[in-house]
Amino acid sequence: MPQNPDKIETMIQEHKLTGRRVTKELIESRVIEVEYQIVLLCGQKLMYCGIKMDNGFTVVGSPATCVDPENWRDEIGREISYDNSFSELWRLEAYRMVSRPE
Repeated sequence: MPQNPDKIETMIQEHKLTGRRVTKELIESRVIEVEYQIVLLCGQKLMYCGIKMDNGFTVVGSPATCVDPENWRDEIGREISYDNSFSELWRLEAYRMVSRPE
């Protein structure tokens, strides 16, 4: 996943590029369910995010965690774990797109 997909998309549009590509919107259109799970492993709180796609495949990225438990906030964990899982989908969608030329 690009570090700043909105900036990359703006650059693509500025150059008037029209070829097929993976976009944030394309991936989001295929998401049918998002679920979060907090687990405690080795005394450390971790939040995982599972993203289920329209073909039934679920991706789980790296978990969100916190150096200091005092700083833990579920809403921050959801944002981080979602981003980690979503970034996995960029590579998978790119592979799918290249494998199925349209």
